[in-house]
Amino acid sequence: MTSVEKSASAGDDAHIVKSVARTLEILEFFDEVRQPQNVISVSVALGYPQSSTSALLRSMVAMGYLKFDRAQRTYMPTDRVPLLGSWLNPTLFAEASLLRLLRAIVERSGQLVLLGARNGDHAQYIQVMDPNHAVDHHIRLGTKRPLATSGVGKALLSAHDDNEVKRIFHRINAYREEGEEAIRIPELLASLGEVRRKGYFVSIDQVVSGSGLIAMLMPSECTDRPLAIGIGAPTSTILAREEELVQIMREEMKRFFGEYMHDPKEPKAANRNAFGGLKPVTSSQTTAEKRAYTSIWKEEHTA
Repeated sequence: MTSVEKSASAGDDAHIVKSVARTLEILEFFDEVRQPQNVISVSVALGYPQSSTSALLRSMVAMGYLKFDRAQRTYMPTDRVPLLGSWLNPTLFAEASLLRLLRAIVERSGQLVLLGARNGDHAQYIQVMDPNHAVDHHIRLGTKRPLATSGVGKALLSAHDDNEVKRIFHRINAYREEGEEAIRIPELLASLGEVRRKGYFVSIDQVVSGSGLIAMLMPSECTDRPLAIGIGAPTSTILAREEELVQIMREEMKRFFGEYMHDPKEPKAANRNAFGGLKPVTSSQTTAEKRAYTSIWKEEHTA
């Protein structure tokens, strides 16, 4: 039996306005099902009262975000929805490159593929593709996972230096609920070091028994915040196909975003801005980063 997982994009934060959360979750629901829906199907899927669901849908029609088919009595998003964010990060979204990347990984792997970003102290799934129902539990768009104990969370944390990770988890440990186990920071740092060395993280039976996930960071040069791609599959599939799945992710990232990727042994890209110029040296940079910057500057300015 398939287990359904409630989205954590709303409901776990006392400061979220319920009507706002429900409006956005309706849009996320349509992004997931990708077909017209009536009031009852939306109400049942999201667990909202039918009366308030109907009122929200009518309001979204009035504002131009949904259209209503009177004959079928169904709703569907309009083109105003994708246009809302079309100006953001053209590197990722030009010609639908990011979505095409995710679809390519789905097609080659035959497994669930998701995109995650940090949201506070959690990793949040901001895109989920599972057309083949590769896992036996439903992962809803907007689902949140703890940063320190999830595959996507570990991949996202690996983009931060150890001092920043320490600050994050000293705070999380200090404010954890009574009875909640503290994160062991030295063990976490050792794990993140391994993620940085290998370039990916494998999670086995950590969140759902019998399921695993391989998570890998998107190239930092083409995003304005760390993003991670994950392949989710039964544990047996992850164990048997780890190298193959990692290779698929790397090859597809290179195909779609190769111009933004660089050899890990070559520090140049990390010291350049979006236009290819050198970033200025700052006091927050590590000694290694400053040395790399100096080396590049001398190479480019010495006859």
